[in-house]
Amino acid sequence: MEVELSLVENTMIISDLKLNFDKLLKTTEEIWFSVALVKESTYDYIQETINKNCKQNYLIGIDLPTHPQVLRKMHEKLEKDLFESAIYKTKYNFHPKVYLFKKNDNYTAFIGSSNLTDGGLEDNIELNYKITNKEDCLSILNWFNTLYKESFPLTEDNILAYEEQFYSISELEKELKKKKKGLKLKRPVSANNPLEQINFSDRYFKKEHHWAFRSELWFNDTKEAIFERELAKNRCITLHNSIFPSFKDYGIQILQPNPMADHLISMTRQIDPTKPRKINAMWLSYGKSNNEIKEYQKLVGQDQKAKQTFIHHSRIQLKIDLNNIGIYLLFAKENEGGIFDRHFFKTSMRNKVYRDKFHEMINSLPDQYFISVGGNDEFCNKFNSPEELHEFCKNDDIQKYFIIGRDFQITDDRMSENNLPQETLKIFKLLFPLYEMMRHKF
Repeated sequence: MEVELSLVENTMIISDLKLNFDKLLKTTEEIWFSVALVKESTYDYIQETINKNCKQNYLIGIDLPTHPQVLRKMHEKLEKDLFESAIYKTKYNFHPKVYLFKKNDNYTAFIGSSNLTDGGLEDNIELNYKITNKEDCLSILNWFNTLYKESFPLTEDNILAYEEQFYSISELEKELKKKKKGLKLKRPVSANNPLEQINFSDRYFKKEHHWAFRSELWFNDTKEAIFERELAKNRCITLHNSIFPSFKDYGIQILQPNPMADHLISMTRQIDPTKPRKINAMWLSYGKSNNEIKEYQKLVGQDQKAKQTFIHHSRIQLKIDLNNIGIYLLFAKENEGGIFDRHFFKTSMRNKVYRDKFHEMINSLPDQYFISVGGNDEFCNKFNSPEELHEFCKNDDIQKYFIIGRDFQITDDRMSENNLPQETLKIFKLLFPLYEMMRHKF
């Protein structure tokens, strides 16, 4: 039976489902999972992580090699009121990857390419949409219920019938998988560059600036790789020289560049070649003044001075990578990055007046602005109350950036050679009140 879904609003692309599942499973009240393939280790992860009072509903396909042991584990739980599972089988392949969560009458869904496997949740290259619009989620639930009524019960007889088929073809599938792994394909050289189809003639950042951050160069520290990054760095310096003199006109003059001239732009080479780190983007950042940084260094003492430099504090920045240009407010990460700012913000959010004001400011940001906390991303207009936003911010993790901002596609008119400098200043001004509200000050 065909059920039509139309999903438009409140969606976000998610590549790592496990980060989202880790949070949702612990508090969700009911789930509906409809998948083509389930691995035993991933099913075990769900059962170990999920709220023990959560109602679970599964619709499992058997056109892909879900191990019979997984079905047996599900069958063992069927006697409990909190577990339902069925097999979907027709003459057509059953191929959905749909995950729906419910908590307090709020729904979150993920639809995309990820099966319920370790690779699907975390390791593979996947693309999934996260959906929080209630109407859309209820449409997904209706789709699930419609197919569930057409499914086969998860009985021992049906598992035995599937098991006989499973083992008879498993060896053939293993051999086929080996052959696929050994397959070598060729492509034209130009197909390696996803930027070939873009007209860069009126773009502020040209093709060579974005191309310097392709995956082949992430850990590459050759002279050629460094030279490519230097081209992007020089363009960022040109942007700095264009916008920084106008900071006073935009009322953001307290924002200062990195006082270390060599570090005005992020690094173009590996700091420690023996422990290479991914160089997949470049930043032009503004934040606390040199005098402020010195006060923090005095506070922590000489032995911790290296952990209190410009980059260890909140800042507003422009970022360029292979496919996008982002403009963000962020707290630093790692090596006690942003420790003063994060602690100040965390403490301030306990105050209702502060919390209400923060929600008001976040909610007033235009569409496409997002907030990223602890590796979880949400659109800023998603939060219905200060308390809901506060709960989300409690996921803060010092090993990950805390970001508020937005990304632009290369082809966006605002990213043109004529428009990007002014657009950058406008967004810096827009984010500046949040920067002032969230950062630690002496």
